[in-house]
Amino acid sequence: MRAKSRQRRQDLIAAASSVIAEHGIANASVRAVAERAEVSTGSVLYHFESFDQLVMEAVKGVIDEFSEQRRRLIDGVSDPVERLRLMIEAGIPEHISDELRIVYQVVSAAQDNPHYRRNLALVVERQVALYEIVLEVGTALGAFRPRMEIHAIAENLVALEDAYDLYLIDPDDWQRDRYLRNTLLFAELALDCTLITPGPSEPSTPTPSTSPTSEEQQ
Repeated sequence: MRAKSRQRRQDLIAAASSVIAEHGIANASVRAVAERAEVSTGSVLYHFESFDQLVMEAVKGVIDEFSEQRRRLIDGVSDPVERLRLMIEAGIPEHISDELRIVYQVVSAAQDNPHYRRNLALVVERQVALYEIVLEVGTALGAFRPRMEIHAIAENLVALEDAYDLYLIDPDDWQRDRYLRNTLLFAELALDCTLITPGPSEPSTPTPSTSPTSEEQQ
C-alpha cells in the first residue's frame, strides 16, 4: 500500500472515530464520515471493503489508544504506590474523553454484535493485565502486601472503575472525589498500603489487626 493511500485510510479512521464519539456507532454513516474528512462518499468506500470495516477499524484503533494511554501514564514512574495512584485516578476521570465515549458506544453495541463483544473483552483484559503488572512489581518491592490474589484485586479495581464511570453519563450526579476515594480505600485495604494522604485533621486509614486473645489480655 502506497504512503498516500495509507495516510488517507488513517485520515478516514480518525474521521470515523470523531463521528462515532459524537453521534454513536449506530448513527455513524458514510456521509457523516465523508463530511468530517472533507472527501467524497466514494472516497470513503474506495479505501475500505465496506463501511462496517471502517467502523471496526476505528473502534479497534480507539481501544488500542485507550489502553496505550494508561500504559504511557505510568512509564518512567518508579514508585509503585504512585504508579497505582495514577492508574486509579486515570480510571475514574473528571471528564469523558473521546476514547472513553467510544468505549461506552462499544458497550452498547456489544449486545448485538459479537465483534464488539470481543473488543470490549479486550479492553477489560488489557486494563486488568496492566494493574496486575503494577501490583506484582509493587509486591516484589515490598510496597504492597496483598490480602487476596493479585488477579482478583486487579479485576476488582477495573470493575470499580467501570461502575463509577457510568455516573459520568449523568453529570448532575457525578461525584468524582467520592468515587475516587472509595476506590483508593479498597486498594489500601486489599494491598495493606497507604494511597490517601490524610489532611491535618483527618486520621489515616487504620490497618486491620488481630484482636488479642483472652490469655494475652490476662
